[in-house]
Amino acid sequence: MKKILINSLILVGFLYAKPIEISQNDINLQNELSDANQKDISPQSLDDFFDEFAQKYNIEYSQTKDGKTFYTGEAEVLLKENDPEFAKALSVAYQRAILNLQRNFIKDAFGRSATERISKYYADNSTNAKEFEELPKGGTMEQIFGKLTQLVGAKLDAALKDLGVGVEGLSEERKKTLLKDEFITKIIINAAGQMSGLVPVQSIITHKNGAYRIGVVAVISNKTRQIARDMALGRESLIKGKGKNIMEYLPKENAGFVNEYGIRLVYDENGAPVILSYGHWGFVPNASDARITNRLENASKESALNQADAAIIEFINLNVSLKDEQTTGDSFEQSIKQSVSVNDGSTEEIESTMANVIDKINQQVKTKSSGKIRGIRTLKRWSFTAENGVEHTGVVRAYSFANLKNTNEMLHQKPNSQGTTSKSSGEKVQRSSNIVNNIDDF
Repeated sequence: MKKILINSLILVGFLYAKPIEISQNDINLQNELSDANQKDISPQSLDDFFDEFAQKYNIEYSQTKDGKTFYTGEAEVLLKENDPEFAKALSVAYQRAILNLQRNFIKDAFGRSATERISKYYADNSTNAKEFEELPKGGTMEQIFGKLTQLVGAKLDAALKDLGVGVEGLSEERKKTLLKDEFITKIIINAAGQMSGLVPVQSIITHKNGAYRIGVVAVISNKTRQIARDMALGRESLIKGKGKNIMEYLPKENAGFVNEYGIRLVYDENGAPVILSYGHWGFVPNASDARITNRLENASKESALNQADAAIIEFINLNVSLKDEQTTGDSFEQSIKQSVSVNDGSTEEIESTMANVIDKINQQVKTKSSGKIRGIRTLKRWSFTAENGVEHTGVVRAYSFANLKNTNEMLHQKPNSQGTTSKSSGEKVQRSSNIVNNIDDF
């Protein structure tokens, strides 16, 4: 009985727990990082960008401080700025940068390393080490030429040329290894784990050595993990903080959206956490048909919307696995090569030495995520033609518990009673529509 009473008191305390008030400094920092309307995006190198960010916010990447851990990711944009599909290439490069960042997190958190070293040494110091045995009679080349000699003169030359074989200098080569010294180190890192609550806070597009690159800084903390968990369970988060209307976080002009990728964590005017997600894509206009161009633009916005939703789902729950394999070492080889002329049987022998440094990398990263998109709403659709003529399109999506609650209420509405008149029914539908589209729901 005593145990039941204690458990009951714990349950009551949980049900009436006060919202978790994180410090306003944390809220101000989070809102500042996510405020696309306040950013300085002056061009600089990625290294400078990462260094300046770390200095400004007094952080060290991959090092937990004040409950927050920041990571970086980067990727190269494969197309040039004057390519019509440059907008798509930017979006893909951002996704590659995020994957690189996720790889760094999973490697640090769950990585396992295995090392293998192999040393090989071979030497032939025999008296006849540099001598070759006679070619066996009836060898492959002899059989081939036995058939070809049935042709004569120009016919033989023409037949060889048709096969891509030069008539002059035709020979068979053999090789003997006299000395070989090889050292190889193989390092394999495997990692697999689940991550949630990773929030990109700022990205940059920079140009260096004739190529564009994208850099991303992201943060993960117990608070962001908790928000992701609350979203996964479809419940209101106890984490609260003072914010502002979420529309105020968006760029004022369409040109500003070109610089925004991925998700941001902000707090709205009610203090509730909201996930903003910037989907970004592009299209190539059809110069001869405006209707096709309009359809291409709409399809591009739909692709951007899907990307925005996928980024929110990845925030909630993402499984990542990786395998990094690196092979390094060196090798030294001394050998002798003999060339035997097929035409007259003469031989030529050449000694050679070869030294190589071995440096091979094989990486594979795989992510998988799934979840419900209920509670996500569209805040903004935009299009912008850049100075280089590239067409950019995008969609801003937002998740909030208010949106989720609104959708749940819509799905669980009670049916109208049988005695309701058509006029009354129409009024209810109209009122319901206004409630669903009220700006306070977003």
